[in-house]
Amino acid sequence: MMGVVRRDLLKEVCRRLLRYDPDIMEIVQFGSSVYAPQHARDVDLLVITRKAKGYGGYLDAANAEDIPFDVDVVVVELGEELGKELLRGILGAFEVIHGTGKLMLRYAKALGDPTFKEARTALRAVRDYIELAERTSDALLRDRHVREAFDSLFHAARIAAMTYLSTEVSRWGLIRRMLPGPYRKRFEKLMDILHVEYFYNGNYPKDRVKGEFERWLREVDKFINELERETRRKKPA
Repeated sequence: MMGVVRRDLLKEVCRRLLRYDPDIMEIVQFGSSVYAPQHARDVDLLVITRKAKGYGGYLDAANAEDIPFDVDVVVVELGEELGKELLRGILGAFEVIHGTGKLMLRYAKALGDPTFKEARTALRAVRDYIELAERTSDALLRDRHVREAFDSLFHAARIAAMTYLSTEVSRWGLIRRMLPGPYRKRFEKLMDILHVEYFYNGNYPKDRVKGEFERWLREVDKFINELERETRRKKPA
């Protein structure tokens, strides 16, 4: 774990990226270094530029020897579309560290609100990771698939929470504050266990993976169903 990222070092990374590409309009920090910095292994940056340069140059600029953490960079040109899943992941927890944030807001509005159908689709896809884990004899690969399975369960719950709140900008911290008390506590529990403890820390029960997965699958499915019923109940006749 790299610990909390110092602001002055992030600013220096921005300066170096801007020296390499003066056409950069926004730089957005996203992912674990935003919502769980104490557990993050690297810093993810989205770079939005008028005209993209060679990708290797962005990596070199951001990963100088005197920067004590690894930086991964996603580069898009102005007007270029981002994949839906990638964009949901970025909007899940982000901070604009260079620029006005107007371009990120434009992306958020273009994405629109998620649906409960989308949450259930994500939930159905989760089993693929467990099946991949069971088929491989490589311990490291199995661990990766199992972690992804638990994290994908949380992803499905997050989509359901976003749908319930009908929020365009799907920042997890915002979702946590906006959910009513009982749902908020359950959402926080799902995040703390599935996303942080099991996915990032890898502290899932190694001797009963399938049973633990099935238990949390039922828990997330119940969470989605209850949010959907509550949403329908609140809709005007």
